[in-house]
Amino acid sequence: MRKLLIVGGCSWSNPNEECYHVAGIDKIWPEMVAEFLDMDLINVSEGGAGNDYIYGQTLDAIEENKNRDIVVMALWSQAIRMVPFDLPIGQFTFGVHTPMLVPPIGPLKEDIQERFRDLFWLHVYDQDAPMHLQLTKEEFWTKIANVSLRNIYMLDHYCKTRDIPILHHRALHTLAGIEWLLKKQINFQLRKQVFDACQNNQYYQKIQKFKNIVGHPNFFEPGSSCFDLYEKYYITPQEKHPNTQGHMLIANSFVNKYIELYEERSTSEPSFVYE
Repeated sequence: MRKLLIVGGCSWSNPNEECYHVAGIDKIWPEMVAEFLDMDLINVSEGGAGNDYIYGQTLDAIEENKNRDIVVMALWSQAIRMVPFDLPIGQFTFGVHTPMLVPPIGPLKEDIQERFRDLFWLHVYDQDAPMHLQLTKEEFWTKIANVSLRNIYMLDHYCKTRDIPILHHRALHTLAGIEWLLKKQINFQLRKQVFDACQNNQYYQKIQKFKNIVGHPNFFEPGSSCFDLYEKYYITPQEKHPNTQGHMLIANSFVNKYIELYEERSTSEPSFVYE
């Protein structure tokens, strides 16, 4: 029986995204990897997904297929994203440059995100709140990061304790954008402060020791996400998702790391890179 590849991710891993259909892209990186490695595929990725969703859906898929020989590949998303109760259109991304969303759900979600921001702001800046409920900016940032980092660590730990091969990559920098939750504006100096504050998190430090990272071995290295690496391979400058060549490169990076860690070391590029 062939191995079963389970993929978790966001829109960078979801073949049903409208942008791929419009661009005529009929195969993206999970299908490419499964085809090259001759594996069956279950892809639980969803556009706008946060890491809690990716962790939960991937874990569900593993549990539902415990009789199979499984391989897991996760292309992680941002810590600021959330999907309450895994609802199919419940994604909140808290982006600064989020495109206009279609009514009625779009304006409703935008309004809810702003109410969430009010709630977040009160945790840090409400002078009338009891002292034991008040957070510094650094404590708030670390709390946001902790949920995602815990999910990444727990999926890794779950797989390793069951001898399930697992690889990690990042579509978007996991910690990028946490600063937007208190103030919706681009501020790279503030982002650097967020990154520095999160380095003391226990799961951050555990992830730093992972040897099964695709791409730069430091999972948190600035510029190491697929979004940053493959800007040249966006569908268009406005549609910031990978074109076919971009998906080939992502697939290639997963395949080579899989072969390096779990099979013999690769001595040549997968042929689909040049097709």
